[in-house]
Amino acid sequence: MKRADINSFRSLALMLGGDPIQAMESAKNVIGGKVNINPFLLAEIASNKMYKRWSRIAAIYALGFVNHKPSAQELIRILGSRDEDSQLKDHAAEALGNMNEPRATAVLGRTLMAEESPNVKRSCIYALSQIGGSKAHLALKKFEATKPSGEMGKALKQALTRLRSR
Repeated sequence: MKRADINSFRSLALMLGGDPIQAMESAKNVIGGKVNINPFLLAEIASNKMYKRWSRIAAIYALGFVNHKPSAQELIRILGSRDEDSQLKDHAAEALGNMNEPRATAVLGRTLMAEESPNVKRSCIYALSQIGGSKAHLALKKFEATKPSGEMGKALKQALTRLRSR
């Protein structure tokens, strides 16, 4: 067995252990190309509730940066689900923005208007600003009509400015 394979197995084991720090460090190793974990396996970890929360978050985080488009539909499902943890939704929204995935625009807009945590909403704002286009702009303008204040209002204003400058 090659050293690279051993390192990949080790990283996968650490990700699956569920410790937040070890799981995210494993994800960073995937993103940085230090280890190779099949993105379909990452998508399985991200989508399956039998895995620990931080294992799933780390897999979602990695998928967003490796730009694995086949996993986008699963990330959209996670974001749109009422049964998923808000931290998973937060990371799914950010990953979809990092992937620049236009198929996510509708669910990002709906999530932004729903009763969600501020972190999830900020990630939806970020994702819509990354994806861009008229539908993303419309979703952000609709949210603007709710007159968000504080950090949320600031994030929205920055996102709209980014979209206008494109």
